[in-house]
Amino acid sequence: MQPLWQALALGGDPAEALALIGWDRLFFDKGTIRLAPGQALTFNGIAQGFATDAVAGALAGAGFGKALVNIGEYRATGGDWRLAVEDPQHGLLATRRLGRGAIATSSPLATPLGSGGHILHPSQQPQWSTVSVEAESAAMADALSTGLVLADMALIRKVRQMTGVRRIILVDWQGDLTTL
Repeated sequence: MQPLWQALALGGDPAEALALIGWDRLFFDKGTIRLAPGQALTFNGIAQGFATDAVAGALAGAGFGKALVNIGEYRATGGDWRLAVEDPQHGLLATRRLGRGAIATSSPLATPLGSGGHILHPSQQPQWSTVSVEAESAAMADALSTGLVLADMALIRKVRQMTGVRRIILVDWQGDLTTL
């Protein structure tokens, strides 16, 4: 998605960028990953969660029993933390308490890009204004909150049943909140 993101951010041709996107153009084997010419990888949607988990693990290993790590996503190693769930268009919609585990929130319009938001798919538009996921790990919460912005309710209900997923908060484009 990075070529499309860059095209939209810099005023380039989105149609040209779309031609560069696709897993079928990524080649890998045991020791090598090769991208086709013009391709680029983005780790948005999981990297912040991964880094949050790594820092939280290091703090816990060093004896910090009550810590809240925020590197774009949140991970608690103990304590009683209150976090806000906000939508860029509708403001504060909920507060959550977190003692252990993680919360990640994704909102396409938190970072406007071109005529839409920064969460992109080559053929789908975001279905939700904001998705917040509570899970055992920040990497899982981060990946799911980003991906579920594009999902319909049937898929979201299936994801909610996954091991490690504790809660999903959805905000539609009108500002209505649904909690699963």
